[in-house]
Amino acid sequence: METILLVEDTSFFEKAVTRLFRKTDGFKLIVAKTYREAQRILEDGGNEIFVALVDLTLPDTNDIEIVDLTVSSRIPTIVFSSRYDEGLRTRILEKGVVDYVLKDSPASLGYLKALVHRLRKNRSVSTLVVDDSTTQLRMIAERLKRLQLTVHTASCGTDALAVLKRDPAIRLVVLDYIMPNMDGIQLLKEIRHLRGTDGLAVMGLSSCQNPTSMARFLKFGANDFLSKSCSPEEFMLRVGQNLDTIDRISELTDAANRDAMTGLRNRRFLFDAGRKVFDVCRKNGRPATVTLIDIDCFKQINDRFGHEAGDSIIKLLADDLREAGPADVIAVRQGGDEFCLLMPDCSQVEAIERCQRLHDRFARRKLDYRSAEVPISLSIGVASGVEADLDEAIRVADAHLYDAKNQGRNRLAAADYSRTLTIGTAAAASAALPA
Repeated sequence: METILLVEDTSFFEKAVTRLFRKTDGFKLIVAKTYREAQRILEDGGNEIFVALVDLTLPDTNDIEIVDLTVSSRIPTIVFSSRYDEGLRTRILEKGVVDYVLKDSPASLGYLKALVHRLRKNRSVSTLVVDDSTTQLRMIAERLKRLQLTVHTASCGTDALAVLKRDPAIRLVVLDYIMPNMDGIQLLKEIRHLRGTDGLAVMGLSSCQNPTSMARFLKFGANDFLSKSCSPEEFMLRVGQNLDTIDRISELTDAANRDAMTGLRNRRFLFDAGRKVFDVCRKNGRPATVTLIDIDCFKQINDRFGHEAGDSIIKLLADDLREAGPADVIAVRQGGDEFCLLMPDCSQVEAIERCQRLHDRFARRKLDYRSAEVPISLSIGVASGVEADLDEAIRVADAHLYDAKNQGRNRLAAADYSRTLTIGTAAAASAALPA
């Protein structure tokens, strides 16, 4: 739960902001109507406050004093005011506030909400600034930290690449165009070779006003390009927009690689990322075992109990598959009632043991649907773990799954191994449904 301090004496805007940040979204709002109230709140528990939203017009203070209070308490501060005075705005922005937002339209409330959510996300985002000027490096890093970002710095291309290799979580790189030894274009090429374009935004900065420089940067994979003379406000807005774009791309990519019903990975992910995992294991002489799992008599369950019951069983199995092994196990819904586990660094023997534990867990579940107990059991086929590639491993596992089905269901089959899984009520469950 993130605590927001709202310093606002107008009931209308207090209610409007309160509606923006609900407890269901993970926010707790504390309201102060005066400078003194805000001061007491900070004295009592200022360390818990995530961000302060402050109005400038308060009954017991001047324009700047409330900003000085929150900024000096090291609280990220957003000024939300109906007053617009260019001189006042400039002075306030120079004090290190996150932003100055005008109360001039409903769109301002939407922007304010998006900004606060961006700040919350930024607490888990790493960035890298590359500039050979110590002064520029310090200034840009300070602006990024104001946005609650974790900041790494490097003064040359070689150091920057080393930082990127050490920290794959870096989502944004801000780099200078003109640098000795390795200029911004050369570094950009190396960055894109190292990390590609997925999940990493690159912003170029230059004191050079040549339009050709901007075009070259963008052609070689930069997401944005800014003049070093741009205002701090524009710079931070561009940073937020680039991070928002990266987030949206990540969300779309995740949705494209995930099964909507269960939240497990899907076939697309298995044959893309899963193939790479499998190939790395085999290249290094390590096992990688593929297991195919099928819910027995699933069509008959749907016909007898309805598709809601079938969907419930699929979700129950998906929950168990998430617990089927270490974090590196890839659990996939292949489609319908068929699932797959890709287990890196896992021998066939260990895979069989994991599948037996999976079956034990699943067989002990009881699914009552409309006062009737729905019988559930699994058939499982396990590959050897030493196949040459993922496609071969899936073919082998599928052949063993076919054997398990033909031998009466509710079985686990692998090379030189086949046994009925009789834990709990599984055997009776399989027999309870027609072939």
